[in-house]
Amino acid sequence: YDHITREQITEKEEFIESLTHDSYIIQIQKLKEKYRSKLEVLLSIFDQRNLLKDSKHFLNLQEEDYPEEFQVIIRQLLKAGAEVEVCNEMDLEDELLLELENNERMLLEKAKIIEEKNQALAIKDQALAVKDQALAVKDQALAVQDQALKENAKELEQKDQALAETAKALTESQNRMEQVIRKLMETGMSEEQARKILNSSS
Repeated sequence: YDHITREQITEKEEFIESLTHDSYIIQIQKLKEKYRSKLEVLLSIFDQRNLLKDSKHFLNLQEEDYPEEFQVIIRQLLKAGAEVEVCNEMDLEDELLLELENNERMLLEKAKIIEEKNQALAIKDQALAVKDQALAVKDQALAVQDQALKENAKELEQKDQALAETAKALTESQNRMEQVIRKLMETGMSEEQARKILNSSS
């Protein structure tokens, strides 16, 4: 809820929701110029809108702009800003933050590269799966074709066998006719007469 108005805040924020303990969340950048309480006046001392143009560390603070009870805080801040050791620590913090940002950026880039490679592999695997499926269909078609060829070969073999049997039967029939003709001719009948008799009887 809002600390000043006591109004319930319905909006959710992932970081705040992940906290396991009760806490006060202060968003200094959300402070308005018209401060509603002493707490907001105190927090306004750290308002980042008052940063000096040529510095990321120092605020443009004037003691007279704040109530007397807070001026001691401003004096302590100004005093700390004048100490070389404090300035060196702030510079070191900046370097560390920059390094952390660079590392985070590198990690994000690597994660992106890994994700792109994974996507490429997934596409490749999908293409291989489609290819395997096509090969399986082709193999099935070849198997059907081979079966058809075998059946055709079997039919041709059966036809050849039938033709051979027919030719054999015709040859045997022809041989029997020749034998009959020879027997008729032995009785004194001419070959022509014998063949006419056989043709008329068939």
